[in-house]
Amino acid sequence: MKTFLKTTIVVFGLGLLCFLGYKMYAKIQYKSEVKTTLQHIPEFSFQTLEKQSFTRDHLDPDKATVFIYFNSGCDYCQHEATMIEQHVASFKNTQLIFVSDEDPEQILHFSIQYKLHTYDYITFLSDPRNDFAKRFDATSVPYLLIYDQNQQLVKRQKGQVKSEKLLALLSTKTNH
Repeated sequence: MKTFLKTTIVVFGLGLLCFLGYKMYAKIQYKSEVKTTLQHIPEFSFQTLEKQSFTRDHLDPDKATVFIYFNSGCDYCQHEATMIEQHVASFKNTQLIFVSDEDPEQILHFSIQYKLHTYDYITFLSDPRNDFAKRFDATSVPYLLIYDQNQQLVKRQKGQVKSEKLLALLSTKTNH
């Protein structure tokens, strides 16, 4: 009986070790694939607040693009929006794409509250299928993806970033 118990514990321990090793390997593979996928702006399809389709084809291919994944109830997202609003004129040569999985009415209210709804270079999108989080590996809000005018990834940012730093990243990549 003792031998059976010891054997069972050893087999269970080895099985658990193999399972955890596989999960770790799969996660490393996933992260590597995401990193490769995000080097250029990937294909996507979200909805405008008017419920029209918005895809990568709608982006201006000659402008830098910043994706901002947000939630209107998030304090950090609210601070991010406030900082952008305070420097909004400095972003006129950049496409700011705000994406949220919230309903369009909440997103519209957020855009109006932070006075960002009237700029043609700022777009607010709804992601009803929660595809952004999966496709762009967003695990927190705010989450920013900064692409230069060649649609090359400049930086992935989990958490808010000051507008000055964001503008500096954009100007460094667009001047080279």
